[in-house]
Amino acid sequence: MELYKKTAAFLLLLMTFSLSAQQYDDARYGVVLKQLQLNSSEVHNELYTEKKMSNTENSYIIVVPVLLGKLEDDGFTVKNTILITDDQGKIKNKYIEDTEIISDAVMLDGFSIDTGLYKLNSSIRAFGITANYHGSSNPNPYSSSDISLYYPEDKTLKKVLDGYNLRRYGGEWDMKCSGEFDEDNSVIIVDQVKTNGFNNLKIKTESNHIISKKVNGECTEEKTSKISYKTLKFNKSVYK
Repeated sequence: MELYKKTAAFLLLLMTFSLSAQQYDDARYGVVLKQLQLNSSEVHNELYTEKKMSNTENSYIIVVPVLLGKLEDDGFTVKNTILITDDQGKIKNKYIEDTEIISDAVMLDGFSIDTGLYKLNSSIRAFGITANYHGSSNPNPYSSSDISLYYPEDKTLKKVLDGYNLRRYGGEWDMKCSGEFDEDNSVIIVDQVKTNGFNNLKIKTESNHIISKKVNGECTEEKTSKISYKTLKFNKSVYK
């Protein structure tokens, strides 16, 4: 059945992401934590993520998820410190998020760093950090991904897009075949039109509505799709 194939593929994606998110340089990790005056027990180490910057030599982007309270089996809360360091781990830029991230019924899977071509104007190139989530209910599957954009400014970072939803999947089914699902997948396109000196961000979204049901003993799907566009403009502080 197509639905089972999708479920299996989604679980494989989660497993792959979880494994890849744990890969980081131990020596650089130690140098970073020493500068932040943190012990490893104060960090959610499975969510600690780093990636080499593609447009800047000797630079790494690092997400340090600092635990607020204990890491429990049924949930946890983190507050991210976002860094740019050199190859050795010496901090060049540091930004502490204002928002806490709570992982409970909707679980935080991890973070991915996007060093894509977010050229906001002739002198500023941003990078993205995406938080990935999934729900714990099998009859009501749910997953989502939210992206934030940052760029270096002096010794800190400027956050210009805050938790914009790029992907959402959810629905309800009988665990056999019958059900309805909605899926939205968005991409960010950097426009050449500017507002307040920054290129507009055009959001292209593909929305799918899926109905799964049995026909002549076989599980079949009916899918309707549409494409929509939205433009985010810089309001001298953030994109809205």
